[in-house]
Amino acid sequence: MRKLIVFLFFWIGISTSAWAFTLSKFDLPESFIADPQDGAYYVSNMNGSPTEKDGNGYISKIGASGGIVIQKFIGGKPDEAVLNAPKGLALIGKEIFVTDIDTVKVFDKETRKEVAIVDLSKQNAKFLNDITPDADGNLYVSDMDTNRIFRISPRKNYEVKIFKDSPLLGHPNGVVVNPKSRNLMVVTWESGQILEIDSAGGIHCLKRGLTRLDGVDYDEEGNLYVSSFEKGEIYKISRMGRGTLSTFLSGLTTPADISCDRRRKELLIPSMKAGAVTTVHLPKK
Repeated sequence: MRKLIVFLFFWIGISTSAWAFTLSKFDLPESFIADPQDGAYYVSNMNGSPTEKDGNGYISKIGASGGIVIQKFIGGKPDEAVLNAPKGLALIGKEIFVTDIDTVKVFDKETRKEVAIVDLSKQNAKFLNDITPDADGNLYVSDMDTNRIFRISPRKNYEVKIFKDSPLLGHPNGVVVNPKSRNLMVVTWESGQILEIDSAGGIHCLKRGLTRLDGVDYDEEGNLYVSSFEKGEIYKISRMGRGTLSTFLSGLTTPADISCDRRRKELLIPSMKAGAVTTVHLPKK
């Protein structure tokens, strides 16, 4: 097992934010999340083409302190569960959900065993990307190639429904549920927009004119953070995504599916082409 090298950075120049830690030597890390129960971190590694079923992908686990790493925690080893190009990650209880091209795979985080495969190829899914839970335990999954968002209900034997199918989705990438309105927030890869889908299915554009948007999440103060993969920037939008947009970080290398660790008040950033993940302290209110 390769050891990951830990670097500690303090970044001066963006208000009160500072690097907490950076870990390198990942293989095209796409998603980076924290477990609210024990503080551990998980990273999806595509380790190859984002569309090839090559069996090279895996999920890494980082200890809560940032210093203990199991690089190939799930997948990436002979005779274990196969991951091809894992992207979006979500946690519900003891289960890890990960998108993998045209399936969503479910693992027990304690045993590392695969407990379910949700096959969306039957719905002609092509490029499943991000995944996010709502308060009722449902999951929303973006399919970037087909302009669709699916809803999966684990409590209903992983029932799959099309939540939204529209060219107005602009090749949807990151998704997150607004914790106040419970509307689904979507950031788009092709059209560079921040969208909100209301309970009636209406699509509302909150911001436009951005470039190659990837990840999205809320902090506990109601600020929305959005990453631009191509421009190497992360934006902060106040008032649940309806307020002023400002550049929170810049000069990054391909920031992908970011997330907020509300427990530690940190932003988690996977830098895909740099093969690294970074945590950044969020400024106080």
